[in-house]
Amino acid sequence: MSVLIFAFGCNSKTEESQLDGVFTTAYENEFSKGDDTLIVRKANSGEGIYQIARHIGVVKVLDGKEFPKEVISETWTLEYDPNKQTLFDLKKGKTVIWNSGKLTLQLGNREYKKVSK
Repeated sequence: MSVLIFAFGCNSKTEESQLDGVFTTAYENEFSKGDDTLIVRKANSGEGIYQIARHIGVVKVLDGKEFPKEVISETWTLEYDPNKQTLFDLKKGKTVIWNSGKLTLQLGNREYKKVSK
């Protein structure tokens, strides 16, 4: 029994260590197109605390005309729950879902793929 607990604990740590990195997504609809990047890093030596720097580049479209690209940046501090594989921001109420099998993050309806460490 203790071997199973130990193996599960190690697997959880390995999955969490894969969480650091750069994740991207791109989207396009009738009103805008853009790219969205999440840079995930451990916030400090504390267990399970992460910082995400989000950089969004948006080109608005109106009547077929594209406007100059706007860049929006924000930073969040989140707590990781290894049992639920989620990152939660207490301040803004954001939940980011970590899929260790696919190496993706999900924020709302957007899925971000890991592109580098």
